[in-house]
Amino acid sequence: MNRFFIIAALAFAAASPAFAGKVVVAASSSQANLDKAGVQAIFLGRNTQVGGQPAVVVFQKGPVRAPFESGVVGRAGAQLTSHWSRLVFTGRAKAPEDLADDAAVKAKLASTPGAIGYISDGAVDASVKVLFDF
Repeated sequence: MNRFFIIAALAFAAASPAFAGKVVVAASSSQANLDKAGVQAIFLGRNTQVGGQPAVVVFQKGPVRAPFESGVVGRAGAQLTSHWSRLVFTGRAKAPEDLADDAAVKAKLASTPGAIGYISDGAVDASVKVLFDF
């Protein structure tokens, strides 16, 4: 019986990062307020403004990316890359930046007006404004 509880605890601990919260964020000074449709519009290049500033879209290469792409944007992997390639080729948008992790996204947001990205909710601090939870 004791082994069962140990195995269950280990399984829960291994699965817990998948259940960790994730958030779409902008710089703490941002005036933006977004719902899911607003977030989708920005991350699909349909809306080019964030809080009155030109949007600077930031994607993250880390484990937060897959849940964001599938759960919020509705396009993932090659499909999203192809979508952005068309926007860049036609001159309708600048290519989004791919950053390594939460810290890199927060640094970019702090130094770039209009930047918007996503991080795990454990990385939220006073330097960012949460716009949307997913």
